[in-house]
Amino acid sequence: MLKVSNLTKKFQSGDHVVTAVNDISLSVPSGVFSTIIGKSGSGKSTLLSLLGALDKPTSGTISVDGQNVGTMGDSKLIRYRRDKIGFVFQNYNLIPNLSAIENVMLPMEFSGVGKNTRVERAKKLLEQVGITEDKQERRPGRLLRRRAAAGCYCSRFGK
Repeated sequence: MLKVSNLTKKFQSGDHVVTAVNDISLSVPSGVFSTIIGKSGSGKSTLLSLLGALDKPTSGTISVDGQNVGTMGDSKLIRYRRDKIGFVFQNYNLIPNLSAIENVMLPMEFSGVGKNTRVERAKKLLEQVGITEDKQERRPGRLLRRRAAAGCYCSRFGK
């Protein structure tokens, strides 16, 4: 379970303070897919960076399966990112010489998931975001760039 309590992220921009995430609280049960949708500049990317432990909040807590992400050391954060959370970045970070399905399967391989399970999970995940089986062998290109430009972020918490 993901539990976020009173999460805030502020940063300095020139001579004023920007509040990118302001006092967010939410819970997401393990295995549930969640979508964050909002206007440009509304804090979606900042919130995901916080949830993915790529950035630290100004205040508030992020807890996953009862463990406070903010107090984890580097090795625990690596395991957290590898085992507990996955998300598609706005700017992709895809490997261009791998197909869509291969890009989705790659992190599962690092987690020790068997090949047959990786293939089945990747197919289901791609279909959930509208990438049909006939397009899953394509290399990153216009189809995926259009999805990112739409500002849609999907995350999976838990195993």
